[in-house]
Amino acid sequence: MSFEAFYSPLIQPPLPWFSLVLAVFTAWLMGFSRSGLGAGGFVVSPLMVLALGASDGLAVIAVIMIPAGCLGCWQHRKNVDRKLLTPLIPAAFVGTALGALILWALIASGEEAAVHERMEYVVAGLSLLYVALVSFRDKIAKLGGGGGPTTSKGVFAVGSLLALSQTVANSGSPLITVYFVRHGLEKKQFVAAQNFFLLIQNTIKLIPFLALGVLHIGNAGAALILFPITMLGSWNGKQFNRVSTDKSFFTLYIVLLVLGFFSSVILLWGRSDFLALF
Repeated sequence: MSFEAFYSPLIQPPLPWFSLVLAVFTAWLMGFSRSGLGAGGFVVSPLMVLALGASDGLAVIAVIMIPAGCLGCWQHRKNVDRKLLTPLIPAAFVGTALGALILWALIASGEEAAVHERMEYVVAGLSLLYVALVSFRDKIAKLGGGGGPTTSKGVFAVGSLLALSQTVANSGSPLITVYFVRHGLEKKQFVAAQNFFLLIQNTIKLIPFLALGVLHIGNAGAALILFPITMLGSWNGKQFNRVSTDKSFFTLYIVLLVLGFFSSVILLWGRSDFLALF
């Protein structure tokens, strides 16, 4: 196999320059958001799908999430709350298994163009849902007088939903972020647990990605080419997390949600139709 197979996913027609520039930015944002927020799939997933198309975009993000997650876990290793992480580990397996079934249903039948369109709609639709969740997080936190202390069953349930969403769309962290905010946890209490959970889950989900043909040597190679950019973003994110307040943390979260919102709307409109404008 020639080296061209590794970089060809990064220069997708009809606008190779657009695909490359957006893929590089998204790779940096992947590292920054994972280390700085303990999250980020809700924006990087639709952005990378917009850059590279549904199948290659999901696969590239899935691979990049592994080293980005390793860096995030190392940076936040001293802040892990085992009470939060313990129910999240089995949730990673349960949610990934359910998500794999849904992913199989999405790609098992139909023409390639139709499959890509379905996957774009799923990524965009879930990203828009997460935009709404974080935008209204304060109201959700106060709903019914607040959530009270977290419970193992509650953390397991929301973790399973997150793992399912991560498997089909590489996003879903706002689910657990809003859950923790509702239960009164500050960012320093849950960012580390989110990082470790996502590293475990993102590693597990490579199994259905490989089995279903979403991940192959070409787009895996493209992800490795982008990884140094992700490392730079991870270092930048660590610096942000160290100096940020809860207010600046969620201000950036909202900025990323707006970016995720617009990229998701473009995907719902149609990636090919959008690129045709240029």
